[in-house]
Amino acid sequence: NFGRGEKKVTRVEREMVASLAIIGFCILMLSWGIPTYTPAYPGYGASSALVPNICISIMLFMACLSLLRYGLALFFKKSMSAKELLFPEDIEDSTSFTQEGRVKLKHLASTMIPCVLLVIAIEYIAYAFVAFIFLMVFQYVIGSRNWLQSALVSVALTAVLYIVMRYGFGVPVPGPQLF
Repeated sequence: NFGRGEKKVTRVEREMVASLAIIGFCILMLSWGIPTYTPAYPGYGASSALVPNICISIMLFMACLSLLRYGLALFFKKSMSAKELLFPEDIEDSTSFTQEGRVKLKHLASTMIPCVLLVIAIEYIAYAFVAFIFLMVFQYVIGSRNWLQSALVSVALTAVLYIVMRYGFGVPVPGPQLF
């Protein structure tokens, strides 16, 4: 269909539309979704809306920065290279195949499977043990082969997260308790 004189969508246009869609989603979630589906604040610990509000606010901020970047480039008519402006497969002088911008399912699965297993295992096994094993496996998956360093990072991060959840936010950690 694009060969009949129709204009192709450039990477900049796609990114701007995606940023606008993310901004719209974030505004919808902050103004309606989170307030509507968050249970009433029980009066102790952190509100159950705290984490979703922080996550959505970060997404909103990042999408606004992306939109601002491309908007300023278009407003000031900044010339962009073909590599930045077009999709990799649309660059005419490119003779090689590129994987830039493509989802690598093996990498996605190697990240998501440990996360899913963590959520399942945390209900049956103590948080501290599951979090330590999860962090060890995750570090191995992303390429860390120094076992001592991985163990130290896993112990430290598990302890910090436990302390922040239990004493900072005042909420119990999920699953059976060791301590």
